[in-house]
Amino acid sequence: MNIIIGAGISGLSAGHILKDEFWILEKNFSPGGLSGQYQVNGFAFDHGGHYFHFQNRAAVKEYVEKFHAFTAYQRNSKVFLMKRFIPYSLQYHLAYLSKRLRAIILQEILQANEARSENLREFLLGNFGEHLLDLFFEPFLGKFYGRPLDELLAGMDKGSIPVPKKDEVRQGAVEKKRFAEGYNPFFYYPQPAAQKFIESYSQPVRQRIRFGEQVTRVDQQRKKVYTNKGTYAYDNLINTMPLKEFLSIIEPRPPFDWQRLNHLSTLVVNAVLARRRRHFHWLYLPEAEMPFYRAGYYPNGKATTVYLEKTVLARGRLDHRETLRDVVLTLQQTGMITEPGEILFHDLKKIPVSYVVFDRHWPRLVPPALKFLRQRQIYSIGRYGGWKYSSMADDIQTARDTASLING
Repeated sequence: MNIIIGAGISGLSAGHILKDEFWILEKNFSPGGLSGQYQVNGFAFDHGGHYFHFQNRAAVKEYVEKFHAFTAYQRNSKVFLMKRFIPYSLQYHLAYLSKRLRAIILQEILQANEARSENLREFLLGNFGEHLLDLFFEPFLGKFYGRPLDELLAGMDKGSIPVPKKDEVRQGAVEKKRFAEGYNPFFYYPQPAAQKFIESYSQPVRQRIRFGEQVTRVDQQRKKVYTNKGTYAYDNLINTMPLKEFLSIIEPRPPFDWQRLNHLSTLVVNAVLARRRRHFHWLYLPEAEMPFYRAGYYPNGKATTVYLEKTVLARGRLDHRETLRDVVLTLQQTGMITEPGEILFHDLKKIPVSYVVFDRHWPRLVPPALKFLRQRQIYSIGRYGGWKYSSMADDIQTARDTASLING
């Protein structure tokens, strides 16, 4: 018997491949996790801007399209800076800045030497220069991570910021041209909504999902999983719950100080607007006076629905009135509404574990912990189980590879 913890995108994908008997233990009463939607007041909302990116994952794209149709979108994201809407990424669209600032940033990027970096701040300073670091990267990533950039590792940040292509930087400094770069120049969204895909994708394993079962303890020596409803013996265990949480419920405790693993918690405000006034997909909001770090429109759907994201304390209390004031400020400043009455409904959703923090503890804890678990036929996978930054397409591929390995 094999056990899968979690019926999110990784757990479902592993279940598609496993040959032997298995159960998927899901604490909620519907599949999908953060890849799906939740219902409130008659509206279906995503958990923030989570989209499919199939870059270098053609086989995954072909596989998921067997279950459901997707719509492709050419990314139209912008940076809202100095009351201007500048196409993302900023380094390739310097023509939208003042002549003086454009010249300084261009010179600094062209003179960059790509020296070895000990931390994220050194990497950004060495490849983009002081002015772009001060203008965008430090305020935006500082707002996102909530800590100094010199405490973070280079090359492992959210999405992995690529070294700028100097020819395109030079070209983008002299003409207002769109450059589709990065890991998500195109994104895909299920028709007509994310939950429709999850319902189709879960069908092959629906009878193997036990809903409302929260795993409370794992005995790695006796190879047993304990839940709020019962006990399961396993030969192989696939975990998709956050690694930090999973290590806290294993007995005997693993020889790692897992408490030092760090992550971000995100407040997602979902809102329904009376009309759509802007036509970008999402905005990056680096300036300190903007309470959120990102705001965007959801694709598809009959209603105009938007999301706003902010990094918050995992255990902090939410002030709903203050949050609504911040929502109104952000939407008005960006022109997404003209008056508060255009917000027809809003809902607050806190995601306790949303992004992994790649600090000095990550290299010494995560790879050894994953190896320790694999030696005991426990495979911790996905963005959270693997404690990494990954796309949903990456997670699907990893889950399928893991199940194939278990199949032998």
